[in-house]
Amino acid sequence: MEYFMLAVSVVLPLFVYMLVGVLIKHLGILGEENLKAVNRMIFNIMIPLALFFSVYRADLKSAVKPGLYVYVWVSVIVVFGLVWVFLRRCRLDGAVTATMVQGMFRSNFVLFGVTIAASLCDERGVASIAALSAIVVPTFNILTVILFETARGGKVPVRKLLIGIFMNPLVGAGVLGIAVGLLEIRLPELVAEPLEKLGEAATPLALVVLGGLLSAKSISGHRYHLAVAALAKLVVIPFVTVCLGILAGFRGNDLVAVLAVFASPTAVASTPMAQAMGGDGKLAGEIVAVTSVGCILTMFLWVFVLAGIGYIA
Repeated sequence: MEYFMLAVSVVLPLFVYMLVGVLIKHLGILGEENLKAVNRMIFNIMIPLALFFSVYRADLKSAVKPGLYVYVWVSVIVVFGLVWVFLRRCRLDGAVTATMVQGMFRSNFVLFGVTIAASLCDERGVASIAALSAIVVPTFNILTVILFETARGGKVPVRKLLIGIFMNPLVGAGVLGIAVGLLEIRLPELVAEPLEKLGEAATPLALVVLGGLLSAKSISGHRYHLAVAALAKLVVIPFVTVCLGILAGFRGNDLVAVLAVFASPTAVASTPMAQAMGGDGKLAGEIVAVTSVGCILTMFLWVFVLAGIGYIA
């Protein structure tokens, strides 16, 4: 019962926040365009603030885990490569293949990962996972651009790609937090405290918006694609990467980080990326919706099982 309640305590807030978002949209309080505008504010201002202060407040000498970061970075690249090779052999349309590859390997790590870490980790673990985003986010972006450019026969814009990485607010916040922490620069509390509180509101608000943006329209037309993408994203890939992580010796906070990266649903940003780069935008949005809802159940099971066998919390 103890492990059951732990799993419930991790997953139930996700469900409640998303349900509030569904109600907000259903009642007409905010329309889709309003929700998208709020979402842009969250991802450009509030989540970067949350990441910055998670790192800024931590003891970086003990929070940063090079071994963990190398494992996660290599695993992201290997998962991307294996999924791409597998789907190319299925002889699907190029746009559909690229969209499904993105849906399987690119996770909503920043949003769901921070929530999971806050529920299962101590302050050091939360800071470690926040700092990890400075590696994971640009890796997702680079691989996604390579994927879609290759699928449509174009050249990978290296210069534009590098500029995009450095301009990404999530990457900038993580790097800045590490720099300020290592240099032991202390911000005035009168300024830091309100900004930190603004960042703390990012996760619940982002989940509310995500719930409002979910849509079940036209899912029936892509049942096979969605079933394959959801099974791979929420079950197969987390199972392999978590098991290998356990064999590599990761436990507690470190294993939660692996779970947060690979068991989270597909990133919301994958939909506009697919639309902008010649992918199947409708399918991308449906993958986000299905994996976001399915994650409520699968994340509960992951936490319940891993806690029960003593590998986390």
